[in-house]
Amino acid sequence: MFKKFLLILFVFVIAASASDVTVTYQSSGDIKDRINLLKNMKNKFSLDQNQEQEYNALWEQANSIAKMNDRCSSISLNEVIDEECQHFYEIDLPQFEAKFFELTGEFKLNAVKASNSLSDKRAMIEACVNALSPESYQVSSIITVIGEVTPEPLENDLAMIRYNLALGINDEKKEAIKSRLEKWYEACGDAITSQGDFSPLFIQKINKQNRHSKTFFDIKGNLIRLITGQQERFSYYINDRLLFGKSNAKGTPLLSITKNGIIGFANMSNISWKSYAIFPEKEIKQKGFNGRIVWGKRPAPRRNIRALKNGKVIKSVVIGQQEWFAMDYGTGDWDKAKKTCPSGWHLPSDDDWRQLGNFVRDNSYEAPIGISLRAAFGWKKPGIDLYGFSAKPDTYYGEDNENIRDEECVVYWSSNNSGETRASRWMICGENLKNSSAKKLNSYTIRCIKNNEIHF
Repeated sequence: MFKKFLLILFVFVIAASASDVTVTYQSSGDIKDRINLLKNMKNKFSLDQNQEQEYNALWEQANSIAKMNDRCSSISLNEVIDEECQHFYEIDLPQFEAKFFELTGEFKLNAVKASNSLSDKRAMIEACVNALSPESYQVSSIITVIGEVTPEPLENDLAMIRYNLALGINDEKKEAIKSRLEKWYEACGDAITSQGDFSPLFIQKINKQNRHSKTFFDIKGNLIRLITGQQERFSYYINDRLLFGKSNAKGTPLLSITKNGIIGFANMSNISWKSYAIFPEKEIKQKGFNGRIVWGKRPAPRRNIRALKNGKVIKSVVIGQQEWFAMDYGTGDWDKAKKTCPSGWHLPSDDDWRQLGNFVRDNSYEAPIGISLRAAFGWKKPGIDLYGFSAKPDTYYGEDNENIRDEECVVYWSSNNSGETRASRWMICGENLKNSSAKKLNSYTIRCIKNNEIHF
């Protein structure tokens, strides 16, 4: 069985001007973790009357936030975020998380009190380490994408969307985190330092944190750093079209605190994407731009719509280092197949097919190659279409072009010649992608693969 994938959705708002479109983003975060942490705090910490009132108000808000998060995060990629969900991501969720950070930090620091005795100082340091709460800083809540998107008209009722986007940290989230950590340092600065250095016990406690969790704190030189403990991948979509993806490396610093309490955030703007995507103009008028980030390990398909020089429009998908047609381009015998692909594309060779199979095998998290490439509809036993290749079933013709009905397959031509009357073919049958030869006069499906960039 292939692994299940975690999806966390982001949404952006587009404010159009005459020349560009500015994009801002908000995270849905991990609301269930927040609620569980609140529940544990109520049981663990004794609260005064004012804190009890603040806790109850936050608890009521958390349950409302959870309901909205369930509804809004269930909206599929090709659906438009409604105004209520847009307000949730832009306003309600950031306000809740800012209050969550502030209040939970105060709860945990109740145990901190000034004292010179060893036992009291030990208790203070332990409370300060506990109050840092690395589990509260989710990578998907901190990292976002910022930049500009510019629409341009094309012929044939198409529109080009040029984008110049980069990794960043949401400004509202940054301020909430900074405020929380400043309060933490105000309460803990004296306890965790000694004669200008970090306290030995504080260093020991920090170094014992689980370095395989999603995030953890460590100490390097004069800095306390928040580090990613796991590799996390995200993919960025506009409407249902993937523009790019990125794996956030394990061990990436996200923020830091100096011994003097100065808070700093990692600069990730050097990781950027500048390119374009083609959309039907009708779709843009109906939906606008519905942008989201999908977090998880799945290598999400990067789909494109391209306008060819002859006016035809084709759909393609990037799989590894290759760009394939994401649709069949007709059927025919081998001689016809070699001549069918448009300029800039070619009939794939055996090496092209092997490269495809090897990439899918190595990146599909135990899902079989055939299942990963097959479309999620049209088959008696549908595939999962991990890469957007969207292979669809066809009548399976055998050695002498006879119709074989006992197995559901699709058969593609390869450009490789296997002799005077035979050529190579590749078949997706069941869970497999396999190769054999067949008579050149047989009629099989044609797919094309890109050889040169197409520029507008």
